Amino acid sequence: MISDLKLKLKFLIRLVSAFTSGDYFHYGLVKDSPSKTFFENNTSISLPILPSPLKTGKLQNLKIAIAKINEQVLLPGKIFSFWTEIGNPTIKKGYTEGRVIRNGEVASEIAGGLCQLSGIIYYLSLELGLEILERYPHTRDLYTEETRFTPLGTDASVVFPSKDLRIRNNLSFPLQFFFELTEDKLTFQIRSPNPLLRQKLHFQQEIKNGYSKVSVYLKSDVDGELKLCSSDDYKI
Repeated sequence: MISDLKLKLKFLIRLVSAFTSGDYFHYGLVKDSPSKTFFENNTSISLPILPSPLKTGKLQNLKIAIAKINEQVLLPGKIFSFWTEIGNPTIKKGYTEGRVIRNGEVASEIAGGLCQLSGIIYYLSLELGLEILERYPHTRDLYTEETRFTPLGTDASVVFPSKDLRIRNNLSFPLQFFFELTEDKLTFQIRSPNPLLRQKLHFQQEIKNGYSKVSVYLKSDVDGELKLCSSDDYKI
């Protein structure tokens, strides 16, 4: 675990960087659109929550974090920052141990399991063509093709406060986040006043020297060309 002093220093460095770049002034979900927009259109994605020794803790952590952002609105031009919205996930806030991957190894930590929440947000945001400002892959692929619950390359590792997930709403209308959590499934829905264009992702994978290199592409809605979204190496 990182010491409190190092944690505060890392947080301060990120805060100063956000102020300097000007991004800080664009952060934030709001409870509703100023114009009382009707969110009549929606698109969603659901991922299974697989059995594991730390599943109970993961569900508890997800429930607490989801409560912070559920039914919140991301206005045009604004930036969703995972850790700005969720805050420091501590025991005092109700978070408990869950599974994490640190330095390529499986371990347990307070607030473990939140990466499934950041991952599902990233995945759907990619398909909608939202602007990804910051995202980190995991260092290791834990799954086989039979046990995988989301395509490799659509994950988003988050570590407070050094690894964040930041997404800008580059559309001309507001987006509302909506989540449903059960014992076995996490669903993320984006609602909007306008129709949403959801595009198919294209994956390219290469196995070499004990690593799986995964490149993710999105087809351009302008010229049909494949646009590279990410290229990540996972230890296998």
